[in-house]
Amino acid sequence: MQYLKKLGKSILFTLISIFLLGLILNTLYYFDIISNNIYNIMKMIIVLGSLFINSFLLGKDSNKYGIVEGLKLGSIFLLIIIIFKLIINSSFDIRTLIYSIIILLTSSVGAIIGINKKTK
Repeated sequence: MQYLKKLGKSILFTLISIFLLGLILNTLYYFDIISNNIYNIMKMIIVLGSLFINSFLLGKDSNKYGIVEGLKLGSIFLLIIIIFKLIINSSFDIRTLIYSIIILLTSSVGAIIGINKKTK
């Protein structure tokens, strides 16, 4: 139960940080402060950065196997994305597959680095 609570907090913090930073980014884009290219790049950086930081913190709290912790967090996050894509009837293409692989790699690397930076 304790583990699920820790994983749930990490997912919740990831979603909240993506939502808040995305809100700020969308506001800047709406008022034409940033261009379309910067907007698209920043969307990706916000998601990957938030996922990396939260998987780093999750890995830092883990006892062993940081890659497994990162894959769990990344998989749950991907499941949430897939559910939203099914709700809005969006199509799956090669870009979605590549994005999914990048998300899994980012969360795994974050947890691996987090478990290696753990204070003993």
